[in-house]
Amino acid sequence: MNTTITPFSYGNDTHNSHTGQRNFYQFYVGIDIGASFHVASCIPFDAFLDPKGIAWKRTKTMKFNADSSGIAEFLTALEKIENQFSFTKRDFLILLEPTGGHYSYLVQQVLLTEGYDLFQVENSAVGEFRKKNLGISEKTDSMDAKVMAYMGWHKQLHPHMQGVTLIRPQSVLQSLFRTVMRDRWYLNVQLTRRKNQVQQLLRVTHPDLNKAFKSLSSTSVLKLVLEYPTGLHLKEATTEEIYHFLLKAGAKSVAKRAANILAKVMPNTIAVPAEHLVERQNWIIEEALRLEESLKHIDQEIHKLLWGDPDKGLDPHPYTEILMSLPYVSENIACTLIGVIGDVERFSTYKEFKKYLGVSAENKQSGTSVTGTRQTYSGVRDARRVLYQIALIILANGKKQPTVFKAYYDRKVNEGMNKKKAIGHLCGKIAVLIYTLLKNNVKYDPISHAKACGIEPDNLYFRNNETETKLIK
Repeated sequence: MNTTITPFSYGNDTHNSHTGQRNFYQFYVGIDIGASFHVASCIPFDAFLDPKGIAWKRTKTMKFNADSSGIAEFLTALEKIENQFSFTKRDFLILLEPTGGHYSYLVQQVLLTEGYDLFQVENSAVGEFRKKNLGISEKTDSMDAKVMAYMGWHKQLHPHMQGVTLIRPQSVLQSLFRTVMRDRWYLNVQLTRRKNQVQQLLRVTHPDLNKAFKSLSSTSVLKLVLEYPTGLHLKEATTEEIYHFLLKAGAKSVAKRAANILAKVMPNTIAVPAEHLVERQNWIIEEALRLEESLKHIDQEIHKLLWGDPDKGLDPHPYTEILMSLPYVSENIACTLIGVIGDVERFSTYKEFKKYLGVSAENKQSGTSVTGTRQTYSGVRDARRVLYQIALIILANGKKQPTVFKAYYDRKVNEGMNKKKAIGHLCGKIAVLIYTLLKNNVKYDPISHAKACGIEPDNLYFRNNETETKLIK
C-alpha cells in the first residue's frame, strides 16, 4: 500500500501546524449512526484509485449494535486490520454524522479515547455529496457509510474543497451545554402547548377573565383558575378573597385592580356548569405549572454552566463574558451558542464557522448555470434559530436603540436587497463578529465596531439626565 506524501489540512484545524507534510491515511472509515445500531465501512486507500470507480462501492460494511458489546465488536474489527497490515490507529480516518442527539456520542467518545482521528460531517452534506459529486441516488445506511469514507479520502486529496467541512467532535462539556438547551427548548414547546389548551378551555369555563388580565397564560392566572375552576366558582368569592389569593399567587402589581374588576363583572357572568371540563383543565394547568418549575431549574443550571459554581468546582466558561458583551444576547442564547460552537479552535476560517452555524451563502444552480445565491440549508438549526432571534430583536429595537447592526441592515435594504435576505446577511455578520471575538478572546467593543464599519459612533449615542454619554445596546 502506498505511503504517498501530501500537504494535509482540513481547513478547520487551528494549530497551523499542517503546513508540513504527512502520510495519507491508509484506511477511511465511515459510520452511519442509528438509534439501535450503526453501520460502518472501512475502505483502504487503494480502493479509491480504481479507474472504474467501483472498487470502493463493492467493499463490505459492518452492522453493529449501539451498545457496549456492539461497539467492542467494532473496535475488535479495527484492531484486526491494524494487526493484519501492521498499522496503528493513526492510519485510520473516521467520519461519522452527529445524528440523533446522543446516538453518536458513545461510539464517538470510545473511538477518541482509543486514539483514532475522528471528525464529524453534516448529515445534509453526505446526501448532497452522494447525489451531486458521486451521482448516486441509492440511499441506504451501507451506502452512506461508504460515502462518508469517500468524503474523507477526497477531502484529504483536496483539502480546500468547499463541499465538505469536517469538524472536530464535541467535548463532554459542549454536549452538556447542547443537552441542557435542547431540554429547555422542548419544555418550552410543551409549556406553550399546554397554555394554549388552557386558554381554549377558559373561553367556556371563564369567559370574563380577560377583562381583568392581559394574559391568561401567566402563572398567577393559572393558579387562580386552579383555585376557582369556573366563573361560577369565582362568582362566589369576595373581592377581599380574590385580592389576597392574587397576592399569594405573585400578581402583586395587578392584584387590587384585577380583584375589583372580577368582583364587578362576575355577578353577571354567563358561565355555565362545565364540570366535565374542569378535571381536564386542572390536569393541564398542573402540568403547565410543573413545566414552569422545571424551566426555572434549567435556567439555574444554565447560569451555573455559564458563570461557574464554586460549590461544585465548576469554573466560569471562558466564552461567557465575551458572548454576553454582545447586544441582546441572553444567558439562554449564550448557552445555545456555546453548545453549538464548543471550541472555536475547531474552525480556522470564518467561512467554515458561518456555514456550520447555517448562515452562509451558497449558489443557486440550475444545471450548470448559477442563477443567484441563497442561504445554505446546512448547518446547525439551533444556531441559526438564535442568530435570527438576535437579528429580529435588533431590528425591532432599531428605531429607539440604533446599533451598528441596524445600520448595516438599513444599508442593505437601501441598496435594493429584499428584507428577508438582508436579515440573513445580518445573521452572517453577527456570526463573523462572534467568530472574531472568540478567536481573539476579547469582549465586544461597540465603539471600535462602529469605527471599523465606517459608522459615526455619535449616531449611536444619547445623553442621559446626568449628561453622561452611553451607547445604546
